[in-house]
Amino acid sequence: MTSAGNDTETATAIQKATAGSSVIGPLNFGKDNEGGNPPPSRLTDDTAVECMFCENVYNFRLGDSRDQYLAHLYMVHRLVIADIGEVECVASYSRFWRDKFREHPMEKYCSALLLNHLPDGTPASNEKYFMLSDIEPLDYELRQRLKREMMELVLARHQFERTDRNFNRGCLYCRDLQAETRAEFLEHLYSKHFLLLGKAENLVFVDELIDAVQEKMENLICLFCEKVFKDRPTLKEHMRKKGHKRINPDNKFYDRFFLVNYRNDRLKKPAPTGKQPVPIRARAKESSPFHSEDSDSDWSDWYGEEQPTTCLFCTVAKGKIDELKQHMKVDHNFDFDGQVVGLTFYQRVKIVNYIRRQMHVLRCVQCREEFPSKDELQTHLREAGHYSTGEQQFWDQPEFFFPTYEDDQFLCHLEDDSPDLSDDSSVVISEKVEAKVNPEAESLSLENFRLD
Repeated sequence: MTSAGNDTETATAIQKATAGSSVIGPLNFGKDNEGGNPPPSRLTDDTAVECMFCENVYNFRLGDSRDQYLAHLYMVHRLVIADIGEVECVASYSRFWRDKFREHPMEKYCSALLLNHLPDGTPASNEKYFMLSDIEPLDYELRQRLKREMMELVLARHQFERTDRNFNRGCLYCRDLQAETRAEFLEHLYSKHFLLLGKAENLVFVDELIDAVQEKMENLICLFCEKVFKDRPTLKEHMRKKGHKRINPDNKFYDRFFLVNYRNDRLKKPAPTGKQPVPIRARAKESSPFHSEDSDSDWSDWYGEEQPTTCLFCTVAKGKIDELKQHMKVDHNFDFDGQVVGLTFYQRVKIVNYIRRQMHVLRCVQCREEFPSKDELQTHLREAGHYSTGEQQFWDQPEFFFPTYEDDQFLCHLEDDSPDLSDDSSVVISEKVEAKVNPEAESLSLENFRLD
C-alpha cells in the first residue's frame, strides 16, 4: 500500500509539472532538420568524366576506366598528373582543370619537360611533355579543398549509416534475415555464414560494398582469390574449404569502403632512409588515446569548423559565444549572464531548454501567450519587452532537464558559478580523543595471548 501510494503521488507530481506543456522529441537547428535524404556516396558524378582537352568520356565505375583516362592524357595530350593517388576525386579534379585549360594554355599551370622519347617509347629528341602538380598554387588549393570535402562527406555518410534504421535488406545467403540496420546485416553475415566484410564502425559506403559482393557472387567469382567457378555450390564449397569468405585485401577497389584509408596522414612522405624505427616500449605513451602533446594521431591534421551557437530567441548563429551574447544584448536587450546570476548550473540548463521550447511552440516566455507565427511572436517580444527567462515556476520543471534541440551548443558554454565546496582554506582540526581502558579487562586480554 505504501509503495502504491508513493507511485500515485509521484505520477501526480509529474502531471502537475508537465501540465500545459507539449512534450516533443529532440529537434535540430537549421538545415540539419530539413529534408531526409541520405548523404551522397561521391563528391560528383563519375560515370561520365570528359577528358580535359577532347571529347572522350570515361566511366570511372567500370573496371580500369580511370587508368585508361590517365593513359589517354599521357599518350595523346602528353600530360602527367603528379601524385594522382593524393587526389581525392579525380572526376572533380578533371572537370576543374578542363574549364581552366579552355581559357588558358597548359604552360600557364603546368611544368614543361623535355624527354628523348615519344609517348609509346620510340626514341626521339626534345619531345615536350607537361606535368600538373601541387607545385602550382591553384592545384594545391584544389587538392586541399577536395580532401576537406571528401572528409566531410565520409564522416557524414558514416554517421548516417550507423544510425539509419531503414536499411531493410535481406541476407545474401538465406531468407532468415531482413535487416533494419547495416550493422545488423554485417553481423548476421559473419555470425551465421562466416562471411567477413568488416565491422560496421570501420566501414563507409556499405551499400555499395554489399552490392559489389553480391555481384561477384552472382557472377560466381570468389571474393578472395577472384577465380571464376562453374556453379554456385562449387563456389560456396571453395570459399568454405579455402577460408575465402572475405574480401581480397590486395584489391584496391575495396579501399574506398574502409575509414582507415581516409586518414589524413596516409599520404605523408615516408621517413628518410636510415631513420631507425621507434621501439614499441618507447612509443607506448604516444600510442595512448589520451596522448595529446605533439601527437600524430590519425585525425591530428584535420581541422573541422567550429560549431556555431544559435541565439535563444532568433535564428542568428555565431561562432563564438561572447559574440552571440553581445547580439542578444543589442538586438533583444537580454543579458543572459545578468539574468542567471546566483543560479546553479542545472537551473541554467533548465532556463535554456525552457526558452528553446517556448520559441518552438510559439509561446511568449514571459506572459505565456501563444501566437500563430514566428514573426508575430517576435513582434510581441520586441514591443512588450518580454525577452527574459520567464518566471521560475514555469522553467524550474523536471522536463527542462532534457535539451529541446540536439547538439545545442549553448548548453556547452554554460558555467557553474556556485562556490567550490572543496576549498583548501577550510581546515579541519581533529579533537584529542581520551580513551579510558579498564585495567582488569586489559590484563585478561593480555593473559589470553601469553605464550607458555
